[in-house]
Amino acid sequence: MKATNLTYDQVAKPTTTKHKERDTAPNNGTGMAPYMLSVSLFVGALAFNLMFDIYTPRKFPRTGVSWWASKATITGAFVLLEAIAVFLLLSAIDGLAPVRPFTTLVMLVLTGLTFMSIVHWLNLVLGKVGLFLSMILLVFQLGGSAGTYPIQLSNKFFESIHPWLPMSYSVDGLRQTLMIGDSATSDMLTLLAITLLFSLLSILFFVRRRTHISEIDYTKEAAEHSIV
Repeated sequence: MKATNLTYDQVAKPTTTKHKERDTAPNNGTGMAPYMLSVSLFVGALAFNLMFDIYTPRKFPRTGVSWWASKATITGAFVLLEAIAVFLLLSAIDGLAPVRPFTTLVMLVLTGLTFMSIVHWLNLVLGKVGLFLSMILLVFQLGGSAGTYPIQLSNKFFESIHPWLPMSYSVDGLRQTLMIGDSATSDMLTLLAITLLFSLLSILFFVRRRTHISEIDYTKEAAEHSIV
């Protein structure tokens, strides 16, 4: 039997395949954005806790919760501003075009709050040592959050710590909102749970510390400042 072109095609291409893109990543910058945004928000939390006194109250706190709230409003405002800033700057200057813009902004705020709550608590409890541990946590997350390559390409150590790193969920959630378009609800709920946990630990810290300070100390300090 003489072979024809159809015979050759049957051998070379026995099946027909169809290709469909699940997500839109027009360039490498868009693909790296979830990772770099997460890193920048964590660095922002580190820098803020280095510059701002997250412990000393300006006036005598009536309760530990009010003491925590006076600090949390400032850290929360900072997170909101930095999230809006990076979102607007990347969109206006670098041309970032999320498939879900509003959800991306919500994801950035929630990510910033999560990182801030962790760094804040470590700084409260351990001081400078806490900030050092925060930097170590950042280093672990750089390798274990699967921000640059799939976690399956990493070694066993990073594969084992991947599910326990907050940045793993921020990177995955931002990928959903920036490019893929699927739901990021599970990642958001995980970050929210971490935020609530460390916020509760911070509240307990302030409640306990509230019993170690006296109103008279603040009264004397206010009187001395008024004389000066």
